[in-house]
Amino acid sequence: MIKLPFIDYSREKFLLLEVYPRATRGLLISIDQGKKIKLEKIWSNFSWSNLSRHFRQKITKWNVIVSASPVLAVTTVIPIRLEREKNSHASPIQAGELENLLAQATAKIFNQCRAFASRSLGIDELDTILIDNRVIGFKIDNHQVVNPIDFKAKHIDAIFELTLTTRKIFDDWKNFFNIGETRNFFFTELSRAEISVLEKIKRTPFSLVVIEKDGTTAFHIDRSSKNSIVRRFKINWLADKMISEISKAWGVDESIAREIYSNYLKKDVSPHVFRYLSRLTSPVIESLYKELKKANLKGQVFMDTHLPIPTVFPKRLRGMTIVDLPVMPVLDKLGFKADFRDWPIGAHEISRRLAPFFEFYYNNDKESSINHWLRRRLHWLGSSS
Repeated sequence: MIKLPFIDYSREKFLLLEVYPRATRGLLISIDQGKKIKLEKIWSNFSWSNLSRHFRQKITKWNVIVSASPVLAVTTVIPIRLEREKNSHASPIQAGELENLLAQATAKIFNQCRAFASRSLGIDELDTILIDNRVIGFKIDNHQVVNPIDFKAKHIDAIFELTLTTRKIFDDWKNFFNIGETRNFFFTELSRAEISVLEKIKRTPFSLVVIEKDGTTAFHIDRSSKNSIVRRFKINWLADKMISEISKAWGVDESIAREIYSNYLKKDVSPHVFRYLSRLTSPVIESLYKELKKANLKGQVFMDTHLPIPTVFPKRLRGMTIVDLPVMPVLDKLGFKADFRDWPIGAHEISRRLAPFFEFYYNNDKESSINHWLRRRLHWLGSSS
């Protein structure tokens, strides 16, 4: 093939898949050597079974990043102390010893993490699968290190991060999981990806609230504390509450109510209808603020709502400031470029959908050999039982 000098043939492709209870959204992007992001294709509902053989062959050459909604996956952060044998204190830590200690620690905390995840997801423990595990921090004798190998120590403190999901998710996407060892494949919880990106531009503590049709989940993040707190809890509010109110008040089905609400947000309705809808939706929005106050969130609260709400950000509420998900500050911080004018989605959704890509791209080069070992040896613990 003759390569033309004015065409860039070096673009790396990334298939980003967001898994929700009712659909999977897809985004195919490419990156050139100057780290400029280009949108290649977008799917409102991506299905492996509907892909042509030719397209499946293409996927084997791409990086595949699958992220699951917080209602389908749970990430737990647990600090644990690894005690060395007394006769080993004076000897440098070797890879074999560290791997053995990590394996024992993961087995020790797995049942605890699986019980928490199954309660959060509302499923049986046997249907809760460990899909990813990593260590995000080490200390030896209370001194922080990147890698404890070759240091002398009595004990090692490690912060484990385990991601668990449903057996159905594992089964639905095993075509990707089964070949994950041979090419670039990455699985994450969507909220973990968003937190990872926010931490690049914002010092902790802060909070993230994810509002979906199937549930609202809040996260409080404080990496500055001794135990690296990531507190997860539910908020009693759903993204479709406003749609339900419009549907009930006007006697229309959900699709028409969504169209009415969309026109209201764009102010593409008569002044009379706009005032009516404002009176109708105002109590619903106030109920959200009430729930956020009840959750005792403080400081900066990043809002990821899958249905836009008629609020001007930042919104200040007694002890907290609600802000929208950022896009351009993340690109600037991480050195990426993009022209979003041709993207058929808004800035808020772009921020959400690119978060797993940034988590993968930013951490991939820095992934330690320890985490590669953990993923290889302990991946999908409990998946067959």
